[in-house]
Amino acid sequence: MSDKNDTRAMLLGASPWKLVLSLSVPAIIGMVVVGLYNLMDAVFVGQMVGSNAMTAVSVAYPFTLVNTGVATLIGAGSASILSRAIGKKDQATIDKIMGNLIAWNLIFSIAITVIGMVFTRQILRLSGAEGEILDIATRYLRIIFVGSTFVNFAQSANMIMRGEGKLKRAMLISGGAAVLNIVLDPILITIMNPAGKGAEGAAYATILSQFVQAALTLWYFLKKSQNVKIHAIRPEKELFSEIFGVGFSAMLMQVMLLSSRPFFTMLQRKMAAVSGRQFSVRHFGCSHSHLFLFGD
Repeated sequence: MSDKNDTRAMLLGASPWKLVLSLSVPAIIGMVVVGLYNLMDAVFVGQMVGSNAMTAVSVAYPFTLVNTGVATLIGAGSASILSRAIGKKDQATIDKIMGNLIAWNLIFSIAITVIGMVFTRQILRLSGAEGEILDIATRYLRIIFVGSTFVNFAQSANMIMRGEGKLKRAMLISGGAAVLNIVLDPILITIMNPAGKGAEGAAYATILSQFVQAALTLWYFLKKSQNVKIHAIRPEKELFSEIFGVGFSAMLMQVMLLSSRPFFTMLQRKMAAVSGRQFSVRHFGCSHSHLFLFGD
């Protein structure tokens, strides 16, 4: 009970500036951590496998944002409801948060996995991928899609942890998973590269790291959290509009970033046609920026 009162007192009584900083810094770090997964995959794959494999991982990255968008949609909306429920001492609503979050994660993740596995090549062709790059990117992205359930739960539930006021714990869990990915990347790439599957090794490292984060997060809500517990796992109709109303705007940034990729691909082709030179578009996850590389 004291833990619940401490959380409520912090959210209601702390200095606004102090509260903004304490809530925003872990959120910013969390966004950087998400970008680090693909960045480190691309770095290790480029160094240990080759330039085509690095390009394939970079090409696949924008489409992994489907998972990030879903996690943001569910997590941001649920965290907003949780914070308000804590302030109102509405325990009935608090008790519905995690079960509803898990249910929607399962629904969206299964849909992403099925659609993604079936249409991976067609999706990647939107970025202009072809030949060996298309083959490598397809294998890489399919592994990411298979792990959608772990990725979406880990990221969205981490937002609930932050909404509960457990900022340091949320940051340590997500940061620890990112460090684990950095450790696993070279190990799994080394093991799988002799079979021509180095890029897949990087994808497996990402999914294993997200699985560990998801498991730790689930353990926290089952055993440690005094505020938020997992009860009935089902979509709650009364929470639907609030979650999607708040979370939709947060998801739009990921969707816009994803939709920008075909535009840059078309721009790349037009530049090549006009100048007679080849251009390679590289996408960097942490900065959400594009870089044009020139070649003869």
